[in-house]
Amino acid sequence: MSRCMVLNASYEFLAIEEHWIDALGLVLSGKAVSLEEYPDVVRSQHCVFHLPAVVLMRYQVKTVRRRQVFNVPNRKAVFIRDNFECQYCGTRVSMTTGTRDHVIPSSRGGPDTMLNVVTACRKCNVRKDNRTPEEIGMTLKNRPRALTEDEKIQCLLKLVRVKERNAWLACLQRLGLGLWAA
Repeated sequence: MSRCMVLNASYEFLAIEEHWIDALGLVLSGKAVSLEEYPDVVRSQHCVFHLPAVVLMRYQVKTVRRRQVFNVPNRKAVFIRDNFECQYCGTRVSMTTGTRDHVIPSSRGGPDTMLNVVTACRKCNVRKDNRTPEEIGMTLKNRPRALTEDEKIQCLLKLVRVKERNAWLACLQRLGLGLWAA
């Protein structure tokens, strides 16, 4: 069965509900409203229910992790932002052949944030070692930056089934929504 995207009352992304029965439970209990539904149905003895694809919580749910979610430079986020290209030589990399590189090395106080981490091939990462690009005479193709809204959506939907991705994106586009409020 299918998973469900849960939006907070402010239309901000809240979570992915892994089990359809939990998402349907939110709707049936009145805690959420279904914004988008899959064509799939489940049946009880007397009723037929469409499975929710996107639900909106009726009340604002407080979150503590919202601010930092996309500031963490995990491999997937950095590679998507840098278009799977080494930012020093332009070589195409994959999730297995590429590495993350701190522009200002961690040992020199460089932060582990999206603003200091780039995609690098193994050869360039080894060559740069524990130095800045200027010290070794390397230039960056693009300066590191925060993710755009589209890149955030790509990171979230990278490993999602096609049916789910299509339903979620259709709903977000129809409502003119991004995933995260500024």
